[in-house]
Amino acid sequence: MCHRSNVLTEALEILERYHGSINPEEFIAYYAVMREMHPFGVLVSIILTQNTSDKNALNALMNLIKSLGPRLTPQDFLKISDSELEELIKPSGMYRVKVRAIRELLKLVTKDPDILTKEDPEKLRKLLLSVKGVGPKTADVFLLMVRGYPTFPIDTHIRRILYRLGIVDKSEDYESMRSKVMELIPKDKYLRAHLLLITHGRKICMARKPRCNECPIKHLCQKVGIR
Repeated sequence: MCHRSNVLTEALEILERYHGSINPEEFIAYYAVMREMHPFGVLVSIILTQNTSDKNALNALMNLIKSLGPRLTPQDFLKISDSELEELIKPSGMYRVKVRAIRELLKLVTKDPDILTKEDPEKLRKLLLSVKGVGPKTADVFLLMVRGYPTFPIDTHIRRILYRLGIVDKSEDYESMRSKVMELIPKDKYLRAHLLLITHGRKICMARKPRCNECPIKHLCQKVGIR
């Protein structure tokens, strides 16, 4: 555990210097928070990123903002039909599935308008996960970015980097990886680490043809799974 902690800590310190400032528009949820969007709007923005690129998700989000306004409150979504909502978020893909999830979440916040901001974070996580179409990454991104709750969302980029560094095994599930990372780095570093690892996964440590020669942490990498 000590070795793994040292590897991840050193990797993050190097990536901080290498990648520098983060462009909010490269992270839809972060972008939504920076725009002071309603918590429900932030949650919708996270759902839009599921199984698509952030570019496609951003196009869908811009459609929503142009049509419904900058805050994207629950009331804004109650004003439009499912077909209208589907058309607006179509660029993000899987739009029918995402509309169903958004409608289910609307039921939660209509029943309790303060649930996203005042409910106990762990209880809220369970409630969010009970909604079909809301997975653990979506719930954790919301809790970390909106509620400031110390949790660590694991996406495909982060999973890939952790695996190649030899920190997690390929067979580990989401909760196992999340718990492991949360033990390895300080709570106040969760958000920054999340953004840095995703940035590195997009720009250097890609799934196909990773740019290993340019990687600033190649001396730490076990290159697990790379031929």
